[in-house]
Parts: sequence; C-alpha cells; structure tokens
Amino acid sequence: MISEKLRLIDKAKRMSVRPGCDRRDQEMKYSNGRRGRWRILSCLLVLLCSLCLLCSGVPVAAQESGQNSIRLHSDTEGAQFTLYQVAQKNDDGTFSLTKDFASAGVEVNDLSTDGLEALGTTLSAYIGKNQPSPAAAAQTVTDGVCQWSDLSDGLYLVLGTPKAENGNLLEFSPVVAYLPYTVDGQEQRSLDTEEKAPAEVPQTTQYSVYKVWKDGTGSGRPASVKVALVRRNSAESSVVDTQTLSADNNWSYTWKDLPQGYVYQAVETGVPNGYTQAVSRDGAKIVITNTKKSTSVTSTVSGKLPQTGQLWWSVPVLVLAGLACLLAAVWTKSRGGRENTRKQ
Repeated sequence: MISEKLRLIDKAKRMSVRPGCDRRDQEMKYSNGRRGRWRILSCLLVLLCSLCLLCSGVPVAAQESGQNSIRLHSDTEGAQFTLYQVAQKNDDGTFSLTKDFASAGVEVNDLSTDGLEALGTTLSAYIGKNQPSPAAAAQTVTDGVCQWSDLSDGLYLVLGTPKAENGNLLEFSPVVAYLPYTVDGQEQRSLDTEEKAPAEVPQTTQYSVYKVWKDGTGSGRPASVKVALVRRNSAESSVVDTQTLSADNNWSYTWKDLPQGYVYQAVETGVPNGYTQAVSRDGAKIVITNTKKSTSVTSTVSGKLPQTGQLWWSVPVLVLAGLACLLAAVWTKSRGGRENTRKQ
C-alpha cells in the first residue's frame, strides 16, 4: 500500500515537471532558431549594403571630370599654341560636339590614331574659317613646354600658330586627343606629348580642291556644295574666297595667283545633311570627302560603371525597399513565435 502511494507520488512529480521541461525545450528551440534567422539576415544585410555602396558610389566618377591636363613639348621656343574643346563626354561614354563646333560636320566617336590626325586637319581649317572660342588662353612655349590643366572630360585639339622663321613660314601639326584616355587598360588623365617638328609651307601660288563622295549610289546627294578657302599666318586667319563645286566643274576648283606667306586650307561652308566631312591635304592638293552617315546607332563603352543621370540610380532604392520588406517579415515571424510560446 505504501509502495503504491510512493509510485503514484513519483508519477505525479514526473507529470508536473514535464510541462515545464517541454516549455523550456520549446523556448530553447525557438531561441536557437531565432538566432539562426538573425545570422542569415545579418549576412543578407551585409551583401545588400555592399551592393548599395557600390551603386551609390557611382556618381563619384562624374566628379573626376575637371582633373585632366595636357603637357605639350616643343623644340620651337616662342611658338604659340591654342587649346580648343571640340566635344564633351556624355554619361554613356560617347562624345558630342560642343556648341562652337556643332556645324563642323565631323565624326568624333571611336576614332583611331589616324582618324584623330585626319580630324585635326579638318578642324584646323574649320577653326580658321569660324574662329571659335578657345578652351583656354593661348600658351607660348617656354623652356620647351606648354601646358593646360583643370580640363573637363572631352575631345581636345591643340593648334599651333604658323611661325615665320629664317624667311620661311612654319606650320605645326594639330594635336587631337581624348581626355581621359586608356593605356593598357588603365585610365590616364594627364597627356604628355611631343609636338611634331613643324613643316615649311610650300612656296606656291596655286591650290586645288577636289570633292569626293562616299555615299554608295549617291541617293540624297546635293547638287552642289560651297567651299571656302582659308589662309593663316602668324598675324591673321581669314576666308579669302568661296567657290561652288558641282558636277558641272567635276567637283573641283583651282585657285591661282595666291600671295605667298600663308597656310592655305579649304573647308565646306555647310556640310550637307546626312553627311560628315573630312579634309586632307598633300602639298597644294586639298581633298574634301563627304561620307554618308550610318543609320545604325552605336555607343562607346567607357569601361566604367554608368554615371549619374542613367537608370542605375534606382538600384539602391529598390535594394533598400527589398531590405525593409525582409526585415518586416522576419520581425513579424519572430513576434508570432514569441506569442505562440507564451500561449503554450
């Protein structure tokens, strides 16, 4: 009888302890599960914050503009060089002509070294005719150097003023360069370059201009174009004559009895719609080539993350919104788990 009572008492004790143990076990399991969820959430938070920092750091690239410089070395002491900004760099990495060069009718994107040299010849004639404002004051070679700093991203041209020396007129080759530019995959913002030795201007009184068309069948080609003859020396730059080229004169013209002591160049007064122009010169022969523009649209990849103004601005916003939803879901689930534990 006594043993039976002891057995019943022991059973009652075990039954009275079990609910408490079960409750503590459940609380422990819940606590461990909650810590696990927060560990996972912490990892996600780190990843999402990293992505936010990456995206929000993109606008810094736009602030780099203005840190470019050009340093030009020349053996011609006292020579004068002028800097022009031909095009500005867009957020998508492409280039577009500045206001002063908007009517030049030239291509400024994806140009090779040869293409940049050809562009320099064309633009030097355009500058002689239109007199655009320089990007900075003209610099005179001192101790063999000219330099410009604090330049924004874009396409630049350095043009030397013809210089009289020992009875001859010297002409400098224009320097054209993108800023910034890339060397072996590394972005460079300081251009350090040598000026080519100036060439003596031919002692001739006759120059000829020829028009070349690169437009396939010629559909849309104008019936005629006007070409200006520009002359430059150390004292002046001006248009001396304008002629009309057409099929009637075989798209060519020759100027005769021109005074010596000048650099002579030719350029179109207005580039036909849908065409670009490129000017080349060999001695007294000037060739103006009109190329029909391609209808396809291309863009230059800058090699950087998209800058401010593009659609990537929305990425941090969307990431933060997703993070807020995730935190709300975890908090709601955690609160629900605590309430269930209390009820038990």
